[in-house]
Amino acid sequence: MINMFGKEYAKYLDILISSFGEINSLYQKKAKANSNISFLKKIYVMLFGIPEIGFQIRSMYFKKILASNLLNKNLKKILDAGSGIGAYTFLLGQTFPKAVITGGDIDKYKLKSCQKMAKELGLKNVEFDYLNITKINNKENYYDFVVNIDVLEHVDNYELALENFFNMLQKNGYLYIHVPQPNQKRIFSFFKKWHQEDHMREGINKLDLENVLKKLGFTIIVSKKTFGFFGKLSWELNHIMLSKSFILAGITFPFLYILARFDQLWKNTDGLGVAVLVQKNNYAK
Repeated sequence: MINMFGKEYAKYLDILISSFGEINSLYQKKAKANSNISFLKKIYVMLFGIPEIGFQIRSMYFKKILASNLLNKNLKKILDAGSGIGAYTFLLGQTFPKAVITGGDIDKYKLKSCQKMAKELGLKNVEFDYLNITKINNKENYYDFVVNIDVLEHVDNYELALENFFNMLQKNGYLYIHVPQPNQKRIFSFFKKWHQEDHMREGINKLDLENVLKKLGFTIIVSKKTFGFFGKLSWELNHIMLSKSFILAGITFPFLYILARFDQLWKNTDGLGVAVLVQKNNYAK
């Protein structure tokens, strides 16, 4: 069976519902209105993971990087910068059991919830702490891998955040970023007015991101567009279903997940997002 992302959240529906509310407040209202079927929701998440195509597609690209030979597997200190509900932090903890994984975020509710989850999941190598990625951090040359997934669109000065990541990394350390791109072309008219209120910007252009990273002293290892035709189509259909009915979304999600998997197999000439893996140059200060 395909190992879908986020099955551990079956026991932590509250934090999952809160993350849906950040995408769209209507989703949170729908989820709370159907709280009487929470048992069925738990079973569903146990089977299919987080039932949102965006989470699944981002995890597909990230898992591919983690499984590749592009990364030094002997990583010791890893930071998930902007860890949110901790999904990628837990994945890192499971993938690198000998490393110390830190999830950093500004949301204290999420940090507290994630600390509880890590303890109950038995992930002794995972910890969570407050982190503002645009503030000066005293852990210079500390981490050998920094992960930042769909966070830069939420901050005012993303170039300062990237500079902070550079300073946090050891020489030859890695940085993985996933971020939406601007000027997104939609398939369905439903999304012409789609936006998230907590976004400071629609996204960052792939070329602009690459240029900033190069100027800082990073070498680009991988840079690819994500959420191409198959990813975009499956994501849009998923959110149309979610806006109409959680039950309808639940029925269609497994089929849309299969469609979404083609996003990795297809060379995307266009895409809603971009995934970049870079390495800090060994001569950098």
